[in-house]
Amino acid sequence: MDTTEIDDLKTRYVRQMSLPEVGEEGQMRLAGKRVAVIGAGGLGSALLPLLVGAGVGHLTLCDDDSISVSNLPRQTLYTTHEVGRSKAQCAAERLRAANPHCDITAYSERLTENAPRLIGEVDLLIDATDNEATRLLLDRYASEHHIPWLYASLEGWCGQLALFLPDSPSRYRDLFPEGDKGDTSSPTQAPFPVMATTPAVIGSIAAAEALKLLLDLPSLLTEGLLLVDSLQLSFQLIRR
Repeated sequence: MDTTEIDDLKTRYVRQMSLPEVGEEGQMRLAGKRVAVIGAGGLGSALLPLLVGAGVGHLTLCDDDSISVSNLPRQTLYTTHEVGRSKAQCAAERLRAANPHCDITAYSERLTENAPRLIGEVDLLIDATDNEATRLLLDRYASEHHIPWLYASLEGWCGQLALFLPDSPSRYRDLFPEGDKGDTSSPTQAPFPVMATTPAVIGSIAAAEALKLLLDLPSLLTEGLLLVDSLQLSFQLIRR
């Protein structure tokens, strides 16, 4: 890294590095971390720019969907002229332009049994999907490979989050046994309702919790399920 790059990094992260929880050591820690985000829709549009902006060094994102007009109110990474294009590729272009210091790998594929190839070895998995089958797959993969993963979901004005560590006494499948919830990605189902602001609220919390984990800071989400209602402006942590 030459002098110009070092000066750019110090200027880019000067406010973040002034935090006692971060500093130069924490910023260098973030630069070495690898994060995989599954989903580049509403939640992804909110949390991906925050992770890249904060200086996470290596990011993998997976989404097999293309941009539609109905996505635009809440999926703020995209613009009208990009309708029909791959979300993963458009997101990667936007994120690289925002922070060229972040190494970004984008896959326009749905996560299935290809998880080892797409995810590989990472420090954190983040769920930004809208379907149960993928979450159960993430739970299995994270457990088998001893990777922490962050669950986030939303509907209407509400959302919920939980952080599962490799040694967590309870897993996602314990909170939501398989078969209890439907797959909201099914083409036979009507789109679930969501307010344009909800992904921004839940995605911002998810990004903050992800950065805390990467910085080795404590999180209450390792102990409970956070329920957020932005209509009533209420937050409730249910202990696991």
